[in-house]
Amino acid sequence: MNIAGLRFILLTVSLLILGCANVNTASNTAAEISSMAGMKSAELSGGQFVLQVYYRMNRPGAPLHIYLEGDGRAWLSRTRASFNPTPKNPIGLMLAAQDPAENVMYIARPCQYVLFDKNPQCEYPYWTHQRFAPEIIESVSAVINKGMKRARADKLFITGYSGGGAVAVLVSAGRKDVQGIRTVAGNLDHKVWAEHHDIDPLRGSLNPADYAGAVVGIPQIHYLGGRDEIIGSYVAESFRAKSGPDACIKIKAIPHASHSQGWGKVWPDLITKDFPNC
Repeated sequence: MNIAGLRFILLTVSLLILGCANVNTASNTAAEISSMAGMKSAELSGGQFVLQVYYRMNRPGAPLHIYLEGDGRAWLSRTRASFNPTPKNPIGLMLAAQDPAENVMYIARPCQYVLFDKNPQCEYPYWTHQRFAPEIIESVSAVINKGMKRARADKLFITGYSGGGAVAVLVSAGRKDVQGIRTVAGNLDHKVWAEHHDIDPLRGSLNPADYAGAVVGIPQIHYLGGRDEIIGSYVAESFRAKSGPDACIKIKAIPHASHSQGWGKVWPDLITKDFPNC
């Protein structure tokens, strides 16, 4: 075993001892949010991963509204990766819980909530620099397929929060059934984002901006937090610039929202807004 591998094992063991209670608390929080919204829980396999989902399906054949979680607790500090990316504050789930659509399914990101015994592929690169790897996108899309079958739907709308916004674009680029994309504080061009923050690039990850042309015909609304110091407006503007003049895109800033605060309050109103008419 090399030194890097040994250091990772020691880090994982020490953090596991310190952090199990936090993960259990986060899981209980998600269960409470979903239960209050009348959503059921399931673990669905897709590709290399088993993903946690919460869903409410009341009208077979109606469009399915998908919500994708953010990166979660990916880092403990600027240089220390977390042992488990399960979010303490699941913004994506809170948004899904407020959606009045007949068929709604929230999908956690790979390695969130589900025990690692069920996900032997889960290692820290999948929630750090490989968070948007091809196998991640394939897994999420495969679970969406299962949701579509369960809802008996042939149309879907995708909403992604933060890094889930990147996944929303990348998943949509490979599908023909997406009718609309919403992102909330979405990381739509992680290359310019990394350059802006002077951090290492996400090597091994697909970049949504490179696939902007593949979703150019899908109506999109990208919401930005006016007080967001993590994902600035330059990220969405870079994505729009790479989409070309024919892109069906609206970018809207929410003045009092930060990266993780203020979205729950405004979301019931935002989801009533129409997609751009292209």
